[in-house]
Amino acid sequence: MITKDRIYIPKQEYLRLKKVDEKFSAFFAYLDHIMDIRKARNEVIKKRIIRQDVLFKKLGF
Repeated sequence: MITKDRIYIPKQEYLRLKKVDEKFSAFFAYLDHIMDIRKARNEVIKKRIIRQDVLFKKLGF
């Protein structure tokens, strides 16, 4: 049912969409973490001088 202000969906569909949203959120957090690690590794490969605490933070330790 659709009204001017709201769209109604069945409860099961809402719960399914909520689970999908949680999985996408977890995936994007994981992807962001992996990209940070890759960036830090590239900086190390290019032999840039990085303080040890900054390096560990970038690698996620």
